[in-house]
Amino acid sequence: MYHQVGDFKNIRTLKANYCHYKRFARQMAMLRLTRQCVIPMSEASRFLAGEGDYPDRCVAITFDDGYENFYHFAFPVLKKYNLPAMVYVVTGQLSGRSEWLKEDGHEPKALMSAEQIRDIYTNGIEIGSHSVTHPRLAGLDADECFNELRQSKHDLEELLAGAVIDHVCYPYGSFNDEVSRLAGKAGYRVGTTTVKGLALPDQNLLALSRKAVSFNDGMLKTWKNIHRL
Repeated sequence: MYHQVGDFKNIRTLKANYCHYKRFARQMAMLRLTRQCVIPMSEASRFLAGEGDYPDRCVAITFDDGYENFYHFAFPVLKKYNLPAMVYVVTGQLSGRSEWLKEDGHEPKALMSAEQIRDIYTNGIEIGSHSVTHPRLAGLDADECFNELRQSKHDLEELLAGAVIDHVCYPYGSFNDEVSRLAGKAGYRVGTTTVKGLALPDQNLLALSRKAVSFNDGMLKTWKNIHRL
């Protein structure tokens, strides 16, 4: 799980929200050089559902929020190493800023435009929903929660004409059984959380665990993250 990739210094809080672009490039090189089995999230979810055999310790790369710095820093590296990834987009904030970061005293950052999202999608990056307004879904009433989930899916399918958006990531990791149920009702097949751990076949596909890459993580820490429970 990544969020932003860019030229950041001295990050002391919200460390999982930032990755220096040089560290990111080294981490992706490590995945290639150590021959990790890196697969798209869509393929990972099929395997977790029991649809086919796959190697142990597959890796899927995800990015929350849809920051513009993904386009400038992460996307070229992923293309260089031919690595798949999933980007979860806040549909009500295209070309906007991540105003929610103010809650933690961090500067809002630019989010990708519709054109940039179409470009990365055309070039092999998978797109998933991250709601319309980036709320804490578990704190909303059922109707509000369902509308956030359904509208975001609709927005993305309209933006990426012909795409089927069936992956969602819950903002802030805010979810519960009711949120995942509503995600399924809205038409999603897979949901990712911020619960730390491996995504395993016995998990609810609408409540998958992930492992965050933190600001200070180097290649060794990233490799260990893949190979530890």
